[in-house]
Amino acid sequence: MKTRLIFLVMLIVCISCGTNNKPVSDAQKEKIKGEVKEVVNTFFKGCEEVNFDMALKPFLDSPDFLYINNGYAFNYKDCEDIFRPVFASMLNQKITIVDEKYTFPDNSTVFYSNHCKSLTNYKDGHAILQDPTVMLFIFKKIDNSWKIIYGVESYIQQNVKNSETSKELNQVELNKQFDGSWKSEVGKDTTCFWDVKPLGTGRETSFKYVTKGKTISEGKSLWGYDTKLDKFLNAEMIKGMDNEFYASWFINKTKCLMFAYGDISNPENAKTKWDMEFKSQNLFVMTTTINNKPVKVETWTRVK
Repeated sequence: MKTRLIFLVMLIVCISCGTNNKPVSDAQKEKIKGEVKEVVNTFFKGCEEVNFDMALKPFLDSPDFLYINNGYAFNYKDCEDIFRPVFASMLNQKITIVDEKYTFPDNSTVFYSNHCKSLTNYKDGHAILQDPTVMLFIFKKIDNSWKIIYGVESYIQQNVKNSETSKELNQVELNKQFDGSWKSEVGKDTTCFWDVKPLGTGRETSFKYVTKGKTISEGKSLWGYDTKLDKFLNAEMIKGMDNEFYASWFINKTKCLMFAYGDISNPENAKTKWDMEFKSQNLFVMTTTINNKPVKVETWTRVK
């Protein structure tokens, strides 16, 4: 962190030393502010419309460009490689500017800073609120255009209810599809039996793995519906093993995703995920994915 702060101070000093110190008049400030505001608006419009090319347009495509996002430093190519797929995973984003400030070291340099908050809805049904967020952009006029040559974004984030998918999907009702007794052939000579019972708005489940008529593993889990997140939080307890904690939610009326609890704020980068899709009321398929590669597919049938 100290290294990045020193870099920023040196950058500001270099910018200041490399320009004349002639004061910028009030009239010039207003003119420059209007020009820079248009570029700022382009950036935020691109973010809200999840149009990555529009959001990237104000950034200077140069080896000297640097963007620091919550402590991680990215060059221009990094921003393309890392943030483009993130934008592709979004439904929309709402950014609210609380306040903003423009500082004019000279007539070709502008420091833009703001305090804002953003709500991002993702296609997979999760949502993130970043509040508070602070930003700093250093603009330089290059070839008669204002470009961001340095950016800093810092925020505190929390998981919240997805304001788009929650309009269409009733998670409590959809989870009732799991109620009942199920079984799956999960390995050679091994069957898993799973019983799911309603408990308030949640579920109480028990399961056991049986090999050649002998129970080799068993446990229970509790699913609780979190109204704030619009997701189910699951605590799993297996005899002789550490407890595990998960979160699950439906992304449409037949498909449910599950992640380790620690990954729900960033599920697109989760090491492991489980995808459960109902093919009928008596059958669903569960796919286990590790490092974005499917490694196991299990078919679960209802025991009548």
